[in-house]
Amino acid sequence: MITLLLLALAADSVFAQRRIAVTPRETLTVTIARPSAAESASAPAVRPIILLPGIIGASFGYRQVMPLLAAAGYPAYAIEPLGVGTSSHPADGDYALDAQADRVGAVLDSLGVGQAIVVGSNFGAAVALRLAYRRPECVVAVMLLDGGPVDRSYTEGMSAAMKLAPLLRFFGANGIVKKKVRNALVDASADPSWVTPEVSDAYARPIVADIGASIHVMQAMQHAHVGEPLRDNLWRIAQPVRLLIGASNRHGGIGADEVALLASRLTDFRADSIAGSGAYLHEERPDAVAAALIDLDYSLRASAKAARVAQTPR
Repeated sequence: MITLLLLALAADSVFAQRRIAVTPRETLTVTIARPSAAESASAPAVRPIILLPGIIGASFGYRQVMPLLAAAGYPAYAIEPLGVGTSSHPADGDYALDAQADRVGAVLDSLGVGQAIVVGSNFGAAVALRLAYRRPECVVAVMLLDGGPVDRSYTEGMSAAMKLAPLLRFFGANGIVKKKVRNALVDASADPSWVTPEVSDAYARPIVADIGASIHVMQAMQHAHVGEPLRDNLWRIAQPVRLLIGASNRHGGIGADEVALLASRLTDFRADSIAGSGAYLHEERPDAVAAALIDLDYSLRASAKAARVAQTPR
């Protein structure tokens, strides 16, 4: 019932975009879905939700989740890291995940947003985890969408794509990139019917818009190194961390060893399996993602209320 209500309300949601400079040469794109006045009034309080995408899809990948959150009274902000989507693509940028987390923190400062639930998919999951301990005042909880504790932005698929870079430059990229992107989305899905030509084109568009800059960024990501391995810093994350795992197709999702690492190092961790989805839960099960975020927020409120009651003098 809550899913049907959210879907009905979400139809009227409006998106806005801002471009925020974090340095003179680096600008990140933020897509914003705010609840209406009526939706804000019906919510018990306003807790922002930050959505961090992976290298393909960018903010577009969250187009179904954001209106569901706004319909429930939550302002949602999709922040595209450096080199992703329509954010800046400097060839000599620092694409290490620590630097990406620090840029997201700078964007949150600029927006005046704090005490947020931070969501990450693909390498955005590792950025979210880093943000939790590097800027703990900004993060009350983390939700990972089939992503884990990695120290690199690039994937094996990206590494393979780099071998095609000379061909892409010489012969033109549009058809090749679109086909590769579509195949990657289909391979990681439980039911690939969502991967329509329009959707796969939208996922590929930021790359084919400037193939030269995209190749330089992917090469820079491939060679970026973090100063602090994430596995050695997970113990610093005191906030609750929740992991949603697509149950129906494990291609491209978080590995069992990564789940075990999170379980052994994090103070407050739980993993839940989502039926009917592969690695792109926000595409195949946006209703489940939104519901899990709302449940997480309610549990945070309940814990805070219980703590206040326990501290009240009798």
